[in-house]
Amino acid sequence: MKNVTLQDIADELNLTKVSISKALRDHPDISEGTRIKVKEMAKKMKYRPNLVARSLTSSKSKTIGLIIPKIAHYFFASVVESIYNTAFKHGYEVIIGVSLEDEKLEKIHIETMMQMRVDGLLVSTTEQTKDLERFDVVKDMGINLVFFDRGFNDAGFSFIKAEDRSNAREGVSYLINEGYGKIAHLSGYDSVDIGRSRRLGYEDALKEAGLEIDPSAIVEGGYNEKAGYESFDKLVKSYGVPEALFTVTYPVGLGALKYMKENGIDPQQVKILSFGKSDFNEYLISPFICIDQPTKSLGRQAVEQLLNEINSEEEHSPVVVELPCELSI
Repeated sequence: MKNVTLQDIADELNLTKVSISKALRDHPDISEGTRIKVKEMAKKMKYRPNLVARSLTSSKSKTIGLIIPKIAHYFFASVVESIYNTAFKHGYEVIIGVSLEDEKLEKIHIETMMQMRVDGLLVSTTEQTKDLERFDVVKDMGINLVFFDRGFNDAGFSFIKAEDRSNAREGVSYLINEGYGKIAHLSGYDSVDIGRSRRLGYEDALKEAGLEIDPSAIVEGGYNEKAGYESFDKLVKSYGVPEALFTVTYPVGLGALKYMKENGIDPQQVKILSFGKSDFNEYLISPFICIDQPTKSLGRQAVEQLLNEINSEEEHSPVVVELPCELSI
């Protein structure tokens, strides 16, 4: 089936190609009657704009590159939906790349999206990412980039995230006030901002309550179910079964829960507090206490910050925005 071009529509209506292009873009030079007539013909002929050609003749491609560690995760699925909706309202398309927590794949996605001439990048880094050089290349190419959820405070880019440390402290303080004494923590990697900040929040709560921080009660690992399973195994062997458990993400909590079920530990005897939530939490025999992240606001503000930087004619300074969470009991 032949691709319909602007010239094909122009020939049908006996107008110029330039007039057709202006009418489809609602240019004020074209009368309302002509705009309606052109759009009706374009619809009838099943015209589809050539986004690549448009990007070559315009200073902007009207596309945003989005790179996330994984998609099968309540948090990222919810944030991505918000990003898509916000971008669409502003007339932008979103191209998504999933790094699968692999820093090499993340680098490939960044390079590919720069070659695709995206106007900007939204990035949530992998749990392995430590090398900032790949992001310096983005800056050298003059492409705007905003980190969200996971990123770096000192890389020269804006960063939209949750108030990780203060909200972790609030959640663990709740456990302490409820009478739990032996509270362990399955933490993320210290090299990743959310892992470090949430662990510090856990320690802050213990210090404020006058409780000793036992290094054997903290097990560092990844952010998925497998990491939760393996980390809880290490915790049981080095520390024992805790009264309560603070997990760096909701999937880590699920991994710990799976370990308990497979190894004869009653899940109702260990109260789990997770940073993050899931729609099916209420269906668990012993639902987690969740630090509920503002996924919609996070996605919206990440897009709006990126578009502000893309459309700004002046030099801008990177900003770090921390959004409050809610404790869901």
